[in-house]
Parts: sequence; C-alpha cells; structure tokens
Amino acid sequence: MLDIMWSFDSAEEYLAWYHLLDAEDQDMADVLQRMIILETMDEMLEEVSDNYTDIKSYLKKFML
Repeated sequence: MLDIMWSFDSAEEYLAWYHLLDAEDQDMADVLQRMIILETMDEMLEEVSDNYTDIKSYLKKFML
C-alpha cells in the first residue's frame, strides 16, 4: 500500500484513491501517512538538534 501512496504526484490523486478504499484500508492508509509524517518530523528535529549543538559549542568559545 505504501508503494501506491508514494506513486501519486499530487494530493488530489491521493485523495481520489483514498476515497475509493474501504474503511479498513482507509485506516491503514491513515496509519501509514502518520508514520511517514512522524518519521519526517523526527529527522527534522535531529537536524535542528545537531545544528543547535554545533552552535552552542561555537558560542562557548566566546563566553567569559
């Protein structure tokens, strides 16, 4: 199912497909979509955290 979800080029295509699914498959699509969003957010937070650590160590050089 995830391969199908990745194949769409627009939200409109995804939604058209989503509305054709039965309730159980819609639930599965919802769960997969949330997992993708959470993973993306986790990756973004790691990048911010890494940058923050670098900035913090750089600023320590100027602390008195």
